[in-house]
Amino acid sequence: MTTYFRLALAIFIGAFIVITPVAAQSSSLRVSVANLSQDVGLLAQQVKTLRLEIEDLRRENTRLRAQVSSASSNNEVQAQLSSLSTAIDSLRGEYRQADDMQRKQIIAEVTRQINALGRETQSAINSVANAVDSTPSIAQPVYFSEDYPKTGKPYVVRSGDTLSGIARKHNSTVKYIQNANKIANPAKDLRVGETIFIPISQ
Repeated sequence: MTTYFRLALAIFIGAFIVITPVAAQSSSLRVSVANLSQDVGLLAQQVKTLRLEIEDLRRENTRLRAQVSSASSNNEVQAQLSSLSTAIDSLRGEYRQADDMQRKQIIAEVTRQINALGRETQSAINSVANAVDSTPSIAQPVYFSEDYPKTGKPYVVRSGDTLSGIARKHNSTVKYIQNANKIANPAKDLRVGETIFIPISQ
């Protein structure tokens, strides 16, 4: 496997490792990653085969050169050597062209897989976020104490009244008024026109 292929595979695996903790990957994503890894392995094997063929041609070229050195006057050997050199140059050009094409295909495939994985991961994140947002909040139970003065006076709630204002006006406390009247949420439970009991210490 060439350094370029290792780099492409490392980029893809690195992106996959970064985004995996955000959300659990589906089986389809695992299959896609396995298929891509298999494709990269096949491409690497093809490149390795081409390299072996070139090495064989180079060895054959070396052998023929040795024959030419021992029989330099043999025109037929010279022609074969020239033809072989031309074939080697042509094969090298084809190899470089194929290698460039394979690199571009690998980059395009890795980019496509990463983009698809990113879209699916973002969709999973959005689903989790929506599920969290839709989870109903559970109100905590409110406990009231009986520790408040049992003496006091009734009071009719007026518009604009607040528990703190009522407590200050009648020399009481917000806690006393809440406990005596079981007011958990003053914004909802303190209603205009309602009569409440205001505990006042003697």
